[in-house]
Amino acid sequence: MKTLKLFTLLFVSVFILSCKKDDPKDLILGEWKASKIVTSGCTDPTDNQNLTFTNGCYTETLLGIELCLTLNFKNDGTYITTTKSTFLGTPSTETETGTYTIDGSNIKLCTGGSCDNASFTVSDKSLNIKGKDTDSGCNNDLTLIK
Repeated sequence: MKTLKLFTLLFVSVFILSCKKDDPKDLILGEWKASKIVTSGCTDPTDNQNLTFTNGCYTETLLGIELCLTLNFKNDGTYITTTKSTFLGTPSTETETGTYTIDGSNIKLCTGGSCDNASFTVSDKSLNIKGKDTDSGCNNDLTLIK
């Protein structure tokens, strides 16, 4: 009888612990590569874009352009955006560091004294961030993959 009670207690404990809801912050931690960027509804229509990335990079062979984008979310509430580009054979790398906070399905990204609010969803190995740029009026939809 003691063995049955112990087994039942162990089973219930494992079940309760395994049902713990993941913290949204834990779901976005790590390095993410760009998969798709859609910019629409911009005040200047020439700013509207629909770019598809392969392994984090967008290539436009005709113009000799390659653009690679990664975001790395750290556990300490900081993130790093790395943009590597090549234009007509000349490479360039830019990094930008900022902070982020999460409230439910909303994320606030701050860098250089300004902050942007967006919503996000995480499924499987995909992160989608949607927000509006108040300066350009653009709706931004960024899809990233692990």
